[in-house]
Amino acid sequence: MSDQLTQPPTIPAPSSPVPAVDVAIGSEGGVLEAPARTGASAAARYWYISATHALIDIFPMFFTSLIIVLRRDLSLTERQLDIIFMATPVFAGAFQPFFAWWGDRHDTRLAAPLGLAIGAMCIGSIGFAQDFGQLIALQILGVIATGAYHPAATSVAGQLGGRTFRHGRGLAVSIFIAAGMLGHTLGPIYATRINAAFGMQALMIVVPPTLFAAWILYRTLRSVPHRHEDHHAIRDAMTPAQRRAHWWVIALLTAQNCIKYFVNVGMFILFAYWARTIIPGDEDQATIINGNISAAMTLGMGVSVLVVGRLLKNGHEKRMFVATAMIGALVLASTGFVGDWARHAADGAWWGMIPTYAMAFVMAASFFSCIPASIGLGQRLQPSHTALVTSLLMGFGWMFGALSRPFASALLGHVKLEDAGELLDPQKVHIAFAMFGSLLFLAALLALAMPTKTLREAAQHH
Repeated sequence: MSDQLTQPPTIPAPSSPVPAVDVAIGSEGGVLEAPARTGASAAARYWYISATHALIDIFPMFFTSLIIVLRRDLSLTERQLDIIFMATPVFAGAFQPFFAWWGDRHDTRLAAPLGLAIGAMCIGSIGFAQDFGQLIALQILGVIATGAYHPAATSVAGQLGGRTFRHGRGLAVSIFIAAGMLGHTLGPIYATRINAAFGMQALMIVVPPTLFAAWILYRTLRSVPHRHEDHHAIRDAMTPAQRRAHWWVIALLTAQNCIKYFVNVGMFILFAYWARTIIPGDEDQATIINGNISAAMTLGMGVSVLVVGRLLKNGHEKRMFVATAMIGALVLASTGFVGDWARHAADGAWWGMIPTYAMAFVMAASFFSCIPASIGLGQRLQPSHTALVTSLLMGFGWMFGALSRPFASALLGHVKLEDAGELLDPQKVHIAFAMFGSLLFLAALLALAMPTKTLREAAQHH
């Protein structure tokens, strides 16, 4: 009996890998001590971090959804409107690599809760801006903060989710990004309803609970590493040639995602112009059609990231990346022609828009479905630099997407949106769709250039 009491109990090996202890060295208190956690506890932390992604992504949407009111109240010029439209992707993405480097260098995730708190305070205060200068200052500071949140939070979500979900890091990042898209959807609803009911200053209502959520996020992230537990050993085990190959794949992934974000932003622009050309005399109806198309694209993005995250296996990304980009290239190239043909065949009836909605859904799935998978792959390729890789594949790509506005404007002959119904030749819109489609073809070629051997090597790093 005494022998039995002194022997440690035998614990059967789990059927799926769930680490019992998380320990990392960080600047937030030396050794990050964490009690032994069950898979359920890790899952709870993952879901909370994903919920904060939905929360933080409502804030950047305030600017676009309230632009009509802001233009009226602050007497904004067309040039100032262009600055507001481009400021969010530029400043949200430009500083992400710095915060990611800082987080990896000092093994800290502090940028995530700070970004959530500062972003909420700045963007929630835009109703108090008295002129364009104050508004743009709040926007720049706010979106830099919301951008700073993403590398650390995405890295931790991938790390926790990679151990929580049987399908690993790819599915975890997919769900995390889908949560952010939920925030994109809820942001305009919240902002416009609060403004209509109480005025823009009442946007501050959401700030106190967000600050509380940021405090909980800080407590949650303190004891959770954002990098692979064995990242030093994994890095040291690589040969110089393998390290170069891993960075080469990340460079190819970054270029692909830049193209995809570029196309993503460009499609919202082109569909707005296309809607004005098919209904030149009815702005309200054109707006409804454009809103329906935007909803179809958003739905395609959200559904596709979950499907691909669920089905795609580690090490088999290349074929999926090539196939989705090729499908997107073909769909985009034919969207304008098919849309006009269907409306003509329906003689203007509502069902003539169904092919366009379907193509918007498919094209969005083609250029967005693999972005979460690319982030998961990038984190596995560089387990010591997960935040930096995340910033390249998300923030840098999002910043590059801002260039689609001048590119689309040049393709459309620099015609203003309000004049598109009368001055824009529909053929120019068709050509613009085809040009954006050709960019996805280039993304497919970049995916084809990824060495399969390197992808298979990284597959084992969950």
